Amino acid sequence: MGVLTYIIRWLLHLRLIFLRHCTVWLAASLLMSLPVPGHTETSIGEYSLKTAFIYNFAKFVEWPDSAFKKKDEFCIASLGRSPIDRELAALSGKTVQGRSIVITQIRTPEEANNCQVVFISRSELVRFDSILESLRNVPVLSIADRDDFCINGGMLSLVNEGGKIVFDVNIKAVQRSKLKPNPQLLRLARKIYGRQ
Repeated sequence: MGVLTYIIRWLLHLRLIFLRHCTVWLAASLLMSLPVPGHTETSIGEYSLKTAFIYNFAKFVEWPDSAFKKKDEFCIASLGRSPIDRELAALSGKTVQGRSIVITQIRTPEEANNCQVVFISRSELVRFDSILESLRNVPVLSIADRDDFCINGGMLSLVNEGGKIVFDVNIKAVQRSKLKPNPQLLRLARKIYGRQ
């Protein structure tokens, strides 16, 4: 009788895990296919959606333990000035991977070394190459809303395509920095660069 009870509990546990993964996948799929309100680059709705993407990226990527200077904090930084900054601030205090989100504004890419995610705003276009070089091989997930970001070495690019926000991934850049994206995240990407 004890073995049968154990098997039943084990099967119920597997069913629960399966349902959780399906729920996460479905939520991510729905989020990734949401239309962008107003279809304009300056739409507040667009920045809200991009912030939701950033939040979900944090859930679907694994960092090495060495990436966390403060074990109970998950740092999301914004490099430069962008309208998304206000939306990102709303994430402060939420949790991801058991850590409390801290939002910070940084001025140099070197300051991102203390964070897990950095959003590079369009105001930083003039020094884009040097920023990417500074972040190379550092366990910091780099994100921008430039269509060519992944082609040029960035990790995740948010793109407005036909009124929807989609994203690209540079898997080589992600893995070089010792980050591990969840396969579900990769399945939702529009394009994946750097596959071998």
